Amino acid sequence: MTTNIKTFFKTYLAIGAGICVLAIYQTQQQTQAIFKIRTRYKWVLLMAVFVINAAAGLYLILRRNVPDSFWERFDLKKRSSLLGKISGLFLIVLSFPILWYARSDFFGNGGEAFFRLMWLFWWLALGQAAGFKLATGFSWPLSFAFVLLIVGIVSQTYITFLPVTSYPFSVGWSEASRFYYGSLPFSKSIYGVSLPLSVWHGTRYFLLAIPFLIHGLPLWADRLWQVLLWLGITSLTSWVFVRRLKLQEWTTALILCGWFFLYLFQGAVYYHLQICVIIILVGVSTRHPWRSLIAIVASSFWAGMSRLNWFPVPAILVITLFLLEEPFSRFGQVRRYIFTPVLWGVVGLVTALLGEAFYIAISGNTDLHAFGSSLTSPLLWYRWFPSDTNPIGIIPGTLIVSMPLFILIYLSIRNHLDNLHPLRWIGLAVMVFVLLAGGLVVSTKIGGGGDLHNMDAYMVLLALIAIYFFCQRVEVETTTSTQFELVTWPIVALMLVVPIGFSISRVVPPFTYNKVNAAADLSVLRQTVQSYSKSGEVLFIYQRQLLTFGLIPNVPVVPEDEVVSLMEMAISGNKPYLNKFYGDLANHRFAAIVANRQNLGVATGDFIEESNVWTNLVAQPLLCQYKPVITTTFSNIQVFIPRDRPCPDFPPPLATH
Repeated sequence: MTTNIKTFFKTYLAIGAGICVLAIYQTQQQTQAIFKIRTRYKWVLLMAVFVINAAAGLYLILRRNVPDSFWERFDLKKRSSLLGKISGLFLIVLSFPILWYARSDFFGNGGEAFFRLMWLFWWLALGQAAGFKLATGFSWPLSFAFVLLIVGIVSQTYITFLPVTSYPFSVGWSEASRFYYGSLPFSKSIYGVSLPLSVWHGTRYFLLAIPFLIHGLPLWADRLWQVLLWLGITSLTSWVFVRRLKLQEWTTALILCGWFFLYLFQGAVYYHLQICVIIILVGVSTRHPWRSLIAIVASSFWAGMSRLNWFPVPAILVITLFLLEEPFSRFGQVRRYIFTPVLWGVVGLVTALLGEAFYIAISGNTDLHAFGSSLTSPLLWYRWFPSDTNPIGIIPGTLIVSMPLFILIYLSIRNHLDNLHPLRWIGLAVMVFVLLAGGLVVSTKIGGGGDLHNMDAYMVLLALIAIYFFCQRVEVETTTSTQFELVTWPIVALMLVVPIGFSISRVVPPFTYNKVNAAADLSVLRQTVQSYSKSGEVLFIYQRQLLTFGLIPNVPVVPEDEVVSLMEMAISGNKPYLNKFYGDLANHRFAAIVANRQNLGVATGDFIEESNVWTNLVAQPLLCQYKPVITTTFSNIQVFIPRDRPCPDFPPPLATH
């Protein structure tokens, strides 16, 4: 990664000026509703700094007669002494507490402070790069790239570890539900009965089941295991991705590995889905068709047990690799060229369907409609654009993530379209479009759209294609064809900034809780539930992990109606499932029900439609037939018992989708 110092600093100033302009706009938008805030010293000074920074940066960029000697004085060519290297390391480390202070105390938390925080980060990164350069002697671009990745990886690692806590209750709406579903493959030994597996994300829960091989592990250990899955599998995916490129320069390989690691977290691409990518990248070789066929079968079978919209992904990935690595000229005829990728595609799709059928057969579920619930859920098209559910919006967010890579591809292939046969260009474009369109549609499904995780397959494919061009690993048609253009530092810098910005924006203070208060709530809940359990079944809609980890012992588990399943069935309008739920409520099947406090008010904020569906189809029917008997003081958990006089208009009419 080489570039002259003038280009490096002009790129730095250009991106910095853009961040300043966005920070000015964001700050102005937030303060215009409160006139007095403009008179506050801090905000007036900050706005002035942004304006001066943007103006000075643009002046240095646009002024043509700035001599090269002006830029070269910042080169720091002189080799550092031991003291200089120590000072450099100090500069790198010092930036972290400054950034944390600004995030938590000065700029504030949340998306409303994002561009102000990015402005500070951008300047601190320059100081860190100077320190890295002093410590290592690397060039400015290399030093800057490494410190950007260090900050991004440290931030992402910190974010991933946040849920690791001994807090007995769920940290988020469904956070601890995952560990209950992970326990189901070992339900006989944990609960004393064989329970059906989850109808969604089967392979995720197979991975989360591994800690249950060791009897008696606490909840925090399973939370830690999930963190290790996120970080470990994402690191492995990044490593095998770069390993396939066979790069000679270790610095480029390390930077690409770190970049892809952060890139995958933008969606994020879930760790159990990355297994499909790993199998394809390791096993597929256009020179070894049988080994490739085995990899396709294994990856597709795993995808079939994972998620509906990942069924075609292994096939698409392997076809893309074929188009990138195999020139048409080696085959000579369209029929000969497309035979292998078409065969692989058909095998992949058929195997994915077999994988789904296999999982359904072993899952123990009798309601087959539940496996297709996503096909009957309504689509909320407004979530393509900024909303309370997603302040960025699916389409703008996808553009932000994609644009650096599309620019990279364009700059690489311009004037070199003849390097690939038209069939190869068409094939690559079709693959990208299919996954882009599929991701956009799935992102509008009710229950989704809050982030970019439904764009995961598209993101993986786009990165694969872009980096193949970036690293000159796309096979041209003839030996006389010229190579694709090398991408310059400005595009590399833009590629790095986007995923790092996503990571920094998610940094929040660590999760804390009062152990005495949590223990008091747990004690009250335990005594109440165990008391009612003597007279009948107790349904845990929420907080079922309390049974999984023995925090409330000697209470039999009721397999139906866990919060994730109940919500999915409600938003998909599964009438048979909901009618059974209503029948159980009307017949007072349960001696008690454990759930969070049910809010019957009009939903506001994010995920409004989901909240309204829950209120209409779950909360109201529940409160019609059951009444709260206790509410925990600090965790807002309620225990409901049957009412003597249920509502007259029960059950509610079901929405049809």
